[in-house]
Amino acid sequence: MNDQRLSLKLRPWTLILLLAPALSSAEGTDWLIAPYGWLPSVKVDQSVDTGGGGPVINVDDLISKIDGVAMFRVEAARNRWGLTLDYIFLSLADQFTLDVPPPVSLNFDIGSDLDLSLLEFGGYFRPSGEIEGINYLLGVRQIKFEMGLSITPTGGATQSLYTDTTVTDVFAGARYFHRLGERWMLNVRGDLSYGDSEGTLNLLASIGYRVAGPFRLKLGYRHMTIEFEDDYEGTPTTTAISLSGPYIGFAFRF
Repeated sequence: MNDQRLSLKLRPWTLILLLAPALSSAEGTDWLIAPYGWLPSVKVDQSVDTGGGGPVINVDDLISKIDGVAMFRVEAARNRWGLTLDYIFLSLADQFTLDVPPPVSLNFDIGSDLDLSLLEFGGYFRPSGEIEGINYLLGVRQIKFEMGLSITPTGGATQSLYTDTTVTDVFAGARYFHRLGERWMLNVRGDLSYGDSEGTLNLLASIGYRVAGPFRLKLGYRHMTIEFEDDYEGTPTTTAISLSGPYIGFAFRF
């Protein structure tokens, strides 16, 4: 699969430089800057195909814990069209013991660390030309996944494995903004992406409260699932990542 991957490399700072002048010179541009804090429960599973008609080895819960992650979003829209940039980065580590039942009866101490960055850049169409209502989304999402494993069997030597994969997808979806009063607003979004990955699902819902002027407080929940295939030293490996949890953010509209 590596040979067919898209060669496009996205960089958040480069995309910000592209986004800023795109609409800033025009009057009537709606800007959004929104830093967030996310507290997801993260689960990573890997399945290794041994080939030759052999079994598929499933290693579940390589990382299963709650940790913090920061993200931010920048948008600029004018009339019915807009551009959006969303960036997430998390770094986690975990350690646990895997028990193999009889007749083998072995214990494995497994240490794992994970770095995951997700960058999406795209456009949206709002039929009403206003912030409220439905928006249709289309863009590119790039996911960089780095994970190291150290496996130590009982009385044996430690074996180390390292995975470094970058996948690029095209995503499409929709979101909906609904004003609940003078100060409250509801926001829901869903999208799917395909390309290098076997599919990525992104769902979120939030309630926003306008504190004063352009300043808004947001509380919400986000769920993502990512699955991709890779070869590790010639061995086909499937990795599935699930991230779910609440987030709090601050949005500035001007």
